Amino acid sequence: MTTTSRRDFLLGGAALACAARLRCAFASTSPHTENAGDSEALAASGALKVRFLGTGALDWEKGPNKHGETRRFASVLIDGRTLIDFTPRNREMLPEGCRPEAVFYTHSHRDHFDPEAALALGVKRVYCHESWAKTARRLFAAAADERPAPEVNGVAFGAPVVEGGVAFTALPANHSTRKKGERCALYMLDKGAARLLYATDTCGIPRDALKYAGMERDAERPFTAIVMEATAGPGHADDARFFFSHSSSELAARTARALAASGRYRPAAARPVWITHMLRAQYGSMRELDSSLPAPLKAAFDGMEIEI
Repeated sequence: MTTTSRRDFLLGGAALACAARLRCAFASTSPHTENAGDSEALAASGALKVRFLGTGALDWEKGPNKHGETRRFASVLIDGRTLIDFTPRNREMLPEGCRPEAVFYTHSHRDHFDPEAALALGVKRVYCHESWAKTARRLFAAAADERPAPEVNGVAFGAPVVEGGVAFTALPANHSTRKKGERCALYMLDKGAARLLYATDTCGIPRDALKYAGMERDAERPFTAIVMEATAGPGHADDARFFFSHSSSELAARTARALAASGRYRPAAARPVWITHMLRAQYGSMRELDSSLPAPLKAAFDGMEIEI
């Protein structure tokens, strides 16, 4: 696994956004900017590349924290081709020339779902849980006006969808919205030997999620990497505002350890569990997080790239 330097993040939001536009090492492999050499190397290695376009919760819309650090809303770019969640604030973190054609949404809260942002990017395919696909279709059609609307697909829990050579499987999350009947999703990503659990927003990992992942009783194919939300910061595990629908850093650590102890999480190499969706009001600086988070957690930051 490799990561980018934290220097850009520590310099603050403006510098980070500028640096992200100048970096081309993680350029898209879509037909718009495909580099044949990079594509062949990626296929040969079977690596799964994840770029964090945002790692913050909703209160980061207030701007940088007192340390001058900025976190955009939680979103990731997979293999330079496919998005999980996307808002206008995430676009500045895309590499120059990157034009993803597909986005998978976890749920419809505004810090994860924004039809206009996807339309402006030219997204062609949209995926969300089937419980709110009709609503998403209507919202995209309304936002599109005279522009072509993307194809909106409802996905069932446990049914993999392949985009860009990666299988995305929706799993149930312990989270809710105000939309009647909407089910929120986590995603399991499979590529080669890599199996990533991307879990935001959720309070822990529901047993049904393990069932749909084929891990209810045992785990012939466990997770090899985890990115998990930790909305509430250290010392705030009992914050009732978030307890029933989000995880704290303490709960994220316990969840990771329980998955490892049961054989459902087996990293191929020593690596942390990366946390995302962190509250601005409950987390200190990135340097403070390095020393305060319980094992095996490590805080992700905007613009960070990992390879699994």
